[in-house]
Amino acid sequence: MTDNKTKNENSFLNIRVVLDRSGSMSNCVYQTIDALNGYLSGLKEDNTEGVVTISLFDSESIDLGLNRVFIKDVAPLDYSFLIPRASTPLFDAIGASIYEHSNYDVTEQDKKVLVIVTDGYENASREYSADAIKKLVQEKEEAGWLIVYLGSDHDIYKQTQMIGLGPERSIRYSKAKSGSAFNSVYRTSRDYYRGTKAIDLEFTEEERRDAEEDK
Repeated sequence: MTDNKTKNENSFLNIRVVLDRSGSMSNCVYQTIDALNGYLSGLKEDNTEGVVTISLFDSESIDLGLNRVFIKDVAPLDYSFLIPRASTPLFDAIGASIYEHSNYDVTEQDKKVLVIVTDGYENASREYSADAIKKLVQEKEEAGWLIVYLGSDHDIYKQTQMIGLGPERSIRYSKAKSGSAFNSVYRTSRDYYRGTKAIDLEFTEEERRDAEEDK
């Protein structure tokens, strides 16, 4: 539980989760939803002030599964929240999310969090290029956003390099360890809420080991 004495006064988390809904996610629906619920319930139990939006994306559409719900009011997601299909327009999903996230503030002290979750390479975007996303990502990180990338079943560092994200806030995870990956996001979100600058936050080596498949 969060010690209110350590909380940065007037801190407010404005969270956007960009969640891959492409067909290859069909083998990890339960793990992903359980992990998301764990992340949100942890913030809720800590009495974190903030709102959360979750966008789900595939090549058929990008939809808001959860739209600007206060953390204290978030109900557990059920497994029907994530129904995988189609391909992976990752760049379009990130671009649209950054645009919408940039234009929605609840307080003057909003701290913006962007959590990108995908199990594959970009293969279907039409609106945004890698260079366009890289420019947006760098702009928002310079503005103080916390942007993290959770990737499974692909070379995440190759893809994050394309879009301007450094390895310190990117983590490669096994789908069986989705909960561990989101525990790492919870920890960084909590520290960001308490006052640590986003640029100073990194996933630890222990967190990386915990997110990998057991050997």
